[in-house]
Amino acid sequence: MWIERYLFNPTFFDKIISFLFLPFTFIYCLIAYFKFPKKYKDMKIPIISIGNIIIGGSGKTPFTISLANELQDVAVILRGYGRKSKGCYLISKQGEILEDVEISGDEAQEIAQNTKASVIVAENREEGIELAKRIGAKIVILDDGFDKPFKKLNIVIDVFIKNKFCIPSGGYRYPRTFLKYADIILKENIDFKRVVDVPECPDCVLISAISKPQRLLKYVKTDKYHFFIDHYDYKKDEIENILKKYNAKTILTTNKDYVKLKNFGFDIKVIELKFEISSNVMNKIKEYLVKYE
Repeated sequence: MWIERYLFNPTFFDKIISFLFLPFTFIYCLIAYFKFPKKYKDMKIPIISIGNIIIGGSGKTPFTISLANELQDVAVILRGYGRKSKGCYLISKQGEILEDVEISGDEAQEIAQNTKASVIVAENREEGIELAKRIGAKIVILDDGFDKPFKKLNIVIDVFIKNKFCIPSGGYRYPRTFLKYADIILKENIDFKRVVDVPECPDCVLISAISKPQRLLKYVKTDKYHFFIDHYDYKKDEIENILKKYNAKTILTTNKDYVKLKNFGFDIKVIELKFEISSNVMNKIKEYLVKYE
C-alpha cells in the first residue's frame, strides 16, 4: 500500500514528497508540543498506559493482552477504533463477553476474548476509568494512552522507522524527543519478545487488515495473500471471491481479524501471537503498583 510505504519505508520519490510536506510537519509538531499534557489528573486508581509514538501497529494490543494476563482485577480501556457505536460501553466483565465486535471494535474484542480482564471502550477515557472503578477494577490498563492527561505509568513501545519525520512527512505521531515523557521505553528482543505460532495450512489464503500487514510475510511463507487497510470492515462476498481466486478452502489470519471474520462461516486458522515480557519490565510495573498502594 503506497501510504504505508511512504510513511515507513519511503522510496526516493516518496522522500521528495515528504520534504515538500515539511512546513506542514513543522506546524503539526508545534501543535503537538503545546497540546501534550503538562499536568496530570489523579484518578485514584493505578493506571498503566501502553502507547507508542508512531502511526499504526507497534504491538500495543498483544502487549496489553500479555500484561493483563499477568495481573488481577484489571480493566483495559481503549477508544474502540472502527466500532459502530459511540460513547462508553462495557465490552466484557472479567472475561464474560457482553457486546459484539460491532459495538466494541476489533482490538477491544480481541482483548476481551483473550484475557479475563474487563474491557471498556470510550472516546472519553476519564468516563471509561470511572466505569472501571464502579465495576470493582483495582488496576487500569490504558491502551494508547501516551498523551492522556492522567497520572500513570507511561510505557512506550519504541519502534524505529526509516522515515524519521512526523506526519504528514513521515510515520511518527510525535517526535522522538517526546520519549522523555515515558517512564518505561520498551525495546523488542530486550524488554519483550514476540512468539509467533503459525498453524500448518497448505490450502490457506492469508487475509488480514492489520496495520503494515506485509510484516506477516516474515512468518508466513506464501504467495497466496490479500491485505486490506487497517480495521477494514469485511464483506462476506469479498472473502468468497478471494478464496475462489486462490482456489483455497481455508483462511489464515490474525486474532484481530478473526473476531470480524468468524461469523461468516468460513474455515479459519489463526496465527497466534504472544508477547513474553521480561522480568525486568514486570518488576518495574509491580514496583509502581506497590508504591501506588
